[in-house]
Amino acid sequence: MAKVGDRVSWSSSGGTARGIIRSIHRDGSVPNIPAKVTGTKDEPAARIELIDGEGKPRNEFVGHKITSLRKYAEVVDKADKPLNKPFRLPSGSSKKFGVYVKDGDKTVKVTFGDPNMEIRRDDPKARANFRSRHSCDTATDKTSARYWSCRMWSGSTVGSMTKNLEGQILKADEEQRMVYGWASVVTEKGEPVVDRQGDVIEPDTLVRAVNKFMEHVRVGKEMHKGDQIGAVIHSMPITKEIGESLGIQSDREGWIVAFKVYNDDVWAKVKSGELAAFSIGGRAMKEEL
Repeated sequence: MAKVGDRVSWSSSGGTARGIIRSIHRDGSVPNIPAKVTGTKDEPAARIELIDGEGKPRNEFVGHKITSLRKYAEVVDKADKPLNKPFRLPSGSSKKFGVYVKDGDKTVKVTFGDPNMEIRRDDPKARANFRSRHSCDTATDKTSARYWSCRMWSGSTVGSMTKNLEGQILKADEEQRMVYGWASVVTEKGEPVVDRQGDVIEPDTLVRAVNKFMEHVRVGKEMHKGDQIGAVIHSMPITKEIGESLGIQSDREGWIVAFKVYNDDVWAKVKSGELAAFSIGGRAMKEEL
């Protein structure tokens, strides 16, 4: 059931309209709106403030039956927001998790999960019951809370979904100024990983890109800008085929690197934790799947 403060959308003559519920009425007409809408105990109605394309309130109000409304995600500033990676919300939040996803050309934040309930995904019966009740097999809309709740009740652990190892520096050698980690993770437990830009990279495509980078570039910069501050010293693309041929067992496919930092200021930022991750850059031709 929608509540006050929820962002909702509904069908209108111009397509889809959106707004924020400001009040809910269960006994009489919705006040201060252009057309009369009446709410009852069994069929409540909402007073809704319209919002513009950027999600900002317009100080214009309409009324609609709650049953005609669909909750949708909040539009947010897309800068530095890792996409499709759930994270835990602070204690006291009305929902347990949040996730940033693309909705057309906008980035939106979806919140989901009851903070007072435990996800018993390790209980096959509980998992099957949840997925059946919520029709998880048909949950495909990434801007919906149902989609992400179903993901949490899938075969992946909550920890693996909320912990992001991609790009994270996992080991630092201060004496040699070397940092080690996964520069990119493209699959985990056989499932494609959606990266921070919302893209999926095929393992074979990553291998070709890594080979060209190591043959012709190997240069590292701070935040992709300015002069060279270091270089990739060791590089290992890991795919299922490569791993099996070398006797390496991993539930991930991707690119492992060891990067040497030459610049004193950058190394100081690495030691302080200000720079705590790798970030690969490049150009690609996208294909719609």
